[in-house]
Amino acid sequence: MLDILFQKLKPIVPERWHWVLEHSGFKRYFANTGWMFFGQMFSIISVLVNIWVARYLGPSDFGKLSYALAFAGMFSFIANLGVSGILVRDLVKYPEQRDKLMGTAFVLTLGGGILAFLIATIGSFIFISDILVRNLAIVFALTFIFSSVNIIANFFQATVQAKKNSQIQITVIIISSLIKIYLIFTGKGIIWLITVFLFDYILYNILYIFNYFKSGLKIFDWKFDKNIAKEIFSISWLLMLSSAAAYIYMKIDQVMIGYYLNTTAVGLYAAAVRLAEIWYFIPGIICSSLLPAIINAKKYGEEKYKRRLKNLYILLGGIAVLIAIPSTLFASWFINLFFGSAYGGSVIILQIYVWSGVGLFLTWGLNQYFLTENRLYAIFNLSFFSMILNILLNIIFIPKFGLTGAAWATLISYSIGPVLILSFSKIKKIN
Repeated sequence: MLDILFQKLKPIVPERWHWVLEHSGFKRYFANTGWMFFGQMFSIISVLVNIWVARYLGPSDFGKLSYALAFAGMFSFIANLGVSGILVRDLVKYPEQRDKLMGTAFVLTLGGGILAFLIATIGSFIFISDILVRNLAIVFALTFIFSSVNIIANFFQATVQAKKNSQIQITVIIISSLIKIYLIFTGKGIIWLITVFLFDYILYNILYIFNYFKSGLKIFDWKFDKNIAKEIFSISWLLMLSSAAAYIYMKIDQVMIGYYLNTTAVGLYAAAVRLAEIWYFIPGIICSSLLPAIINAKKYGEEKYKRRLKNLYILLGGIAVLIAIPSTLFASWFINLFFGSAYGGSVIILQIYVWSGVGLFLTWGLNQYFLTENRLYAIFNLSFFSMILNILLNIIFIPKFGLTGAAWATLISYSIGPVLILSFSKIKKIN
């Protein structure tokens, strides 16, 4: 089917570019990226159902749910330990060490998941006084324990088999969405709805393991290697801290809104964020799919490597702008259509917040360069600085300007990222 598509494209593509359409590597990465886009575009169903959930719960209860997810999610970095990026890179570089890399990554992330759950649970008892919100946070934190099997998705990513990941994602989306719709029609509360998140992780685990076996591989062949564990953790801790900082500066606004204002305000803000972040899968897909190609390009020459990186930045930045313009112009229509009049206060938030995507998209792309170059201090410094800036701006802006202040704080802290990465392009490289 792909060959037929490329044959039809030839008449409208300049002849000097025909070699690209005929290149086996290009076809492989094109198909891989296509499957990833298909899986994520299919997730629009999940987005629409989640919006339905928001309408069903109303700003107050939706705010409680969003606050619990944001609070517990701040500890998710401990579950992954920054292993995913390193695992993909090493599976591409050293495919012969697959079982040792997978086994070691599994043990590390399983331990991290258990630790993350315990810390999130203790934290919820200390910082959350509302019993319902606390219970929501604890139930969601259980997902950290099940996240270790996600390393199989990293394997499929590294081996350019996005089709398998996408098929699993589509299956989970369909089943999860049907369950949520059933809960809405039967009038169930948010405790029932939060358990669907846990169910999703369990289902993902079952399907990942099934597809791994179906590929002729066995998880029983995985082996924990102490030396590999030390090597991975010696650099992954920076990615872990970077991930923590990135998540905090992405979600701390909702936690701080809950602290300075109330959960209803969190619900209004979270509604706008949901619409703005619908498209955040795009940089992840593009970068995840093209990372193996970027790493391989470096093997064949610096010029080819830099050209691919430059094209990646242009593509990501252009897509972000194309998303932000109509979202700003039609924000009121989008909010009323999807969430209803009860969420009218979300319009101005969306118009500001959506432009944060430009900085976020570019940061995704620039981080691929630093990950490939093993310049992990640059990623950490960027994330940490952005986190501190976002927290400080929220402390200043929310009491003075309310929800719009939080949106501006996010926009500023996201936008400064690409500038900082370019400014610190010669940060110390870890050997």
